[in-house]
Amino acid sequence: MSKYVALFTKVHIHPLLWLFGGIAVITAHFKQLFLLFLIVLIHELGHAVAAAFFSWRIKQILLLPFGGVAEVEEHGNRPFHEELIVTLAGPVQHLWLMGIAFFLWKAGFMTDEGWSLFAHYNVALLFINLLPIWPLDGGKLLFLALTRYFPFSEAHKKMIILSFVALMLFFSSVLLLQPQQFDLWIMMIFLFISLWKEWRHRHYVMMRFLLERYYGKRGSYEKLRTIHVSEEETIIQVLQNFYRGQKHSIVVTKSNHERVTLDENELLHVFFSEKQANEKLGNLVYI
Repeated sequence: MSKYVALFTKVHIHPLLWLFGGIAVITAHFKQLFLLFLIVLIHELGHAVAAAFFSWRIKQILLLPFGGVAEVEEHGNRPFHEELIVTLAGPVQHLWLMGIAFFLWKAGFMTDEGWSLFAHYNVALLFINLLPIWPLDGGKLLFLALTRYFPFSEAHKKMIILSFVALMLFFSSVLLLQPQQFDLWIMMIFLFISLWKEWRHRHYVMMRFLLERYYGKRGSYEKLRTIHVSEEETIIQVLQNFYRGQKHSIVVTKSNHERVTLDENELLHVFFSEKQANEKLGNLVYI
């Protein structure tokens, strides 16, 4: 079976979409639901096809009423351009969908009502998914941008905080402009829960990032970064200064200015194999 055809076996529908489906059936809005489902499916398949092209390991494609989540096993150690392409591969689907729908409308194969509804859903989903809120595509782009300038751990924390600020601004806008929009309130609750879980699991996210580096998976590094630390710093403190896409050389300085240089793999080995997370670097290199 082709790896692209196999993507359809990984598609799952989130309970929220089933809820919206039930509401659509009760309120006789089945056509609207079908259009929404089709657009969301194509959006997520865009992510999944791009990920499969780069041989990423895809866990599942989860469909939501306002988008979806293509869950992968890659945790910040793939090349920057790959992550950027995979993230943008969802939103760009709306562009060609709009183009085809516009052509069908102009050619008389689509009614004015059908074109208006299709265009509305496409623009709405594109706008919502580009909001800088995790786990929306805009939140992922925000995270990618932050990892260019901050260590992975710090970038992840800043992304969650900025996402929460953006969510509060979005909440205020909905409260003032569209307080009757039930679907937007459901979406905001989902985003809030997702952010809360991401904050709780931030240490686990960091461990996955380090573990992939330790096992040497996806070791594509753009440049070498030297980290200068004192002998009093612990191993875990140094590891929290690791950047995505960069190989690290750790220079340990003693009070008498004596220096010892360590490769990042040495620190990762001590951290994972010897379980010495809180050991001071001076105890490792000056004994």
